[in-house]
Amino acid sequence: MNSKAKNVTLALAGCCGLTAGGVSAQHACPGGHAGHDHANHIHYIDGPREDAPIPRPGVELKRGKFALVVIDPQNDFLSPEGVTWGVVGESVTENNTVENIEQLFIAAKETDAKVYVSPHYYYPHDHTWEFEGALETLMHDIEMFNREGPLKVSGLDGSGADWLERYKPYINDGKTVVVSPHKVYGPDSNDLALQLRKSGVGQVVLAGMSANLCVESHMRNLIEEGFEVAVVADATAAAKLPGYDGYEAAFVNYRMIASDVWSTKEAVAKINEARGNLVNVSGASGVGLAGFDPVSFFQSESPLNGSPMIRADHAGATYLFATEQNKEIFLVDPSAYTPEYGGFCSYGASLGILLPVDITTAQVRSGKLYLNVNSEILEKFNADFEGSVARANENWPALFAEHAE
Repeated sequence: MNSKAKNVTLALAGCCGLTAGGVSAQHACPGGHAGHDHANHIHYIDGPREDAPIPRPGVELKRGKFALVVIDPQNDFLSPEGVTWGVVGESVTENNTVENIEQLFIAAKETDAKVYVSPHYYYPHDHTWEFEGALETLMHDIEMFNREGPLKVSGLDGSGADWLERYKPYINDGKTVVVSPHKVYGPDSNDLALQLRKSGVGQVVLAGMSANLCVESHMRNLIEEGFEVAVVADATAAAKLPGYDGYEAAFVNYRMIASDVWSTKEAVAKINEARGNLVNVSGASGVGLAGFDPVSFFQSESPLNGSPMIRADHAGATYLFATEQNKEIFLVDPSAYTPEYGGFCSYGASLGILLPVDITTAQVRSGKLYLNVNSEILEKFNADFEGSVARANENWPALFAEHAE
């Protein structure tokens, strides 16, 4: 072994715990995350797989600076009626791809994360190309992703080029950005990178179809363009043919090239964490509800002081409890017991401003806990309770977007 090769081996051994017998389970690569199945394992389809002895830089998603990018969420890839189902169906089913992509859409929409779709369309003029690669030829032959023209949508609904039906509510909501179509595999010929940069996005959570073609090509291009990329490996799939496993080929390259490779479960957790928090807490202690037991507000008109010894963290605040039983009740469904509008003044939220609260104004109505800044404001809030709540609900997303940390 020459000296350079020896240095690489020693570097890998140092960062990844290599021993004479292989990979040690005692050390993680740089950037290793608890969300992975094991310090030296990574999620692969339905279970952990021994990871490669190379660094894993990781991607720490930043609120407002990342986007979910979904490639080709279309019938020809993901529907049993699609023209490629005969070769990708096994992988799609094995990976639970359709459901996993939907979970990513749901997580992104619930946290107001940015979502982009890079579709694949072929118009009549695309079929006049004089030369093509192997699978380009196949796609043209089977009329994959065909549309009548760039300015026509006739015949699109329900066709192979259309979105999978279950994804339409997420894509057609007026917020998702559908970029211009890519024509071969990568986004070199469409405006994905431009749209991402114009929106201030520097981090991409990548999913879609198919793993070793369009998804891998998008990954490579985005990395070359200077984006951080994490690939959600089980939210994609690929063709399986005798002697060829497209998913396995892609998985190896994801791990070697991307900043990280996540399972859908990991990706959803990271998207939720990146949403940030906006909660009214007591100074540096971070205690919510002025130390009162949140569950006790729902049990009696006289809430109980919580014990500093019985505590639980949720959404940026620490809550104290009078009893262990109340803590257990809270942990089953924390959002059911935390105050509306992050514990800020409910009437203030209805006006589009954040105000502190007086804990003596606390009231439970319609199964929710509301607080206000003082008794006078409480009366105003209650004088038009339904209207106040409706206005506060309408204003809260903008308040959250502006002030969340």
